[in-house]
Amino acid sequence: MSAMVPIRHVMRSLPLLAAVLGDAYGVEVVIGGDLAHTDGKAIHLPTLPLEGDATVLALARGLLDHEAAHIRETDFEALRHWSSTPFAHHIWNSLEDWRVEQQLADRFPGCRQNLRWLIEHYFTGTGTADRAGDQNPALSILNAILLTVRAWDAPGVQANRDAKIKEVNQAFPGLWAQIQAVLEEARGACRSTQDAIRLAEAIVALVQEEHRRQQRSGESQEHEQEHGDAAVGQRQLKPEADRTEGKEDRGQLAGDRQTEPDACAGVSAGELMNDAPASGCVTTAAKDSLAELLEAAAPTDWPQHLGERLAQSLGEHPIESSDQGLTVARLGSKMAKALEAAERKACLQASVALRTRLYRLLQASRLVRSQPGRHGKFDPKRLHGLAVGDARVFLKLGQKAVINTAVHILLDSSGSMSGAPIKLASQACYAVATALERIKGINVAVSAFPAGTAHDGVTVAPLIKHGEKVHAELDILAEGYTPLAQALWWVLQQMVLLKEDRKLVVIVTDGEPDSVPATHTVLRTAEALGLEVYGIGIQSESVRSLLPRSSVNVKSLSDLPEAMFSLLYNALAQRPAGGRP
Repeated sequence: MSAMVPIRHVMRSLPLLAAVLGDAYGVEVVIGGDLAHTDGKAIHLPTLPLEGDATVLALARGLLDHEAAHIRETDFEALRHWSSTPFAHHIWNSLEDWRVEQQLADRFPGCRQNLRWLIEHYFTGTGTADRAGDQNPALSILNAILLTVRAWDAPGVQANRDAKIKEVNQAFPGLWAQIQAVLEEARGACRSTQDAIRLAEAIVALVQEEHRRQQRSGESQEHEQEHGDAAVGQRQLKPEADRTEGKEDRGQLAGDRQTEPDACAGVSAGELMNDAPASGCVTTAAKDSLAELLEAAAPTDWPQHLGERLAQSLGEHPIESSDQGLTVARLGSKMAKALEAAERKACLQASVALRTRLYRLLQASRLVRSQPGRHGKFDPKRLHGLAVGDARVFLKLGQKAVINTAVHILLDSSGSMSGAPIKLASQACYAVATALERIKGINVAVSAFPAGTAHDGVTVAPLIKHGEKVHAELDILAEGYTPLAQALWWVLQQMVLLKEDRKLVVIVTDGEPDSVPATHTVLRTAEALGLEVYGIGIQSESVRSLLPRSSVNVKSLSDLPEAMFSLLYNALAQRPAGGRP
């Protein structure tokens, strides 16, 4: 990221923060839509409020950190080949979340503090530990595992962890000590997705063994009861009244057996889940809940992991209108063909006229060690000067006029540009890009929006990328709406990652954007970042409503050199550029 971009503004801007983190992590980040999710290749954030507070920004960054860790570190191929049950997968997820977050934090230490804040935000405090563990004894196992792992990095989680471990011990005496041993192994030896799978399966095996033990205990009790019932059947027949009374007694006993704990007569499930001692006692409710947990075809109100909680939180910020939502255009593609020979010739003539006038304007100053002086950095090559009384044996910082500028031309190819406007706009882009490219030190790019139909979503397509040689394949069709704000966010994401000291955005359009308020918001962000935004109105004055001090109107290609020169000259003379209403 260029040193000229104030880092505080990047940290406050979710799209730019997403671009910087995505570039650092090597993942794609998409902002827009209804849900937060990851498809294994890209991280998707929902449309968010333009005026989101610090908490929303922290949650969004947390989801980026968490999901980027999975994309970078999780072996999805191994996961696809694992035939897991939902129960086993949930345990694996608890272990894998912790493992990949540790890997990411080791590479990017700044993530560690953010992730710790999120863990304590979600897993500490009353009512935050789980959603159903208090009603379902078996879910206390999943809660205890999840909170134990999370407490490794956030001591504030320990109180909730201890409460859940107590519930496991009360509902399933002796089981937690075995699970704890596996978790301790995981803390020191879980180094890959395969390790997490192996350890999750080890915990599942312990729970399955507990379930089989309970079944054997139940079968033994049933056998003893059946033996007792057979003995009763051998008793002599009694009068009808006695036989009826006996049936009622046996029915009552059967009903008692259905509600009474199997292994600890006289102790209720409620008492076990509170503070009653639980020496070897397992209730019917606990046994049934464990069977349901092992056999579940899908999670039902199970405790949520960090990624799920983050996604849910980000989805709880409804957007009332498109003007209030922050969406970034996605990368798309657009068919383009070369401009005709006559068009290229006219563009090149305009380009030469423009280039000769722009050279001196598009310069940035850069400090260089070039001038001898009496202070500064010692230069041994100048020692000989001392013999003749020249004390200038140091190098001092001087200024050398250099051009170190990135320019991104954003072309509006919406339906209103159809016909003559899109032809003129395409030629203007080619002429300006050619003029700028031939000035050494300028890095130019051209992109068009939208890059498809409404069915494709909000898209933008690079026609000439930064670092790519300018070409004439800019003859495109105009169709669709005018999502200028979303396209500008995408351009800013590209620009903030460039190394050039100076960054300019030139918007070529004929009308107003779909959302004027959203466009003003991104323009304010660009100004805060030090980016300069200019507008070229194609046979229209509408762009002046967005950029009143840094836009011009062009009616024909011959108007372009003078219009562009006056635009940049006036704007640069009254820095900063990109004036807003």
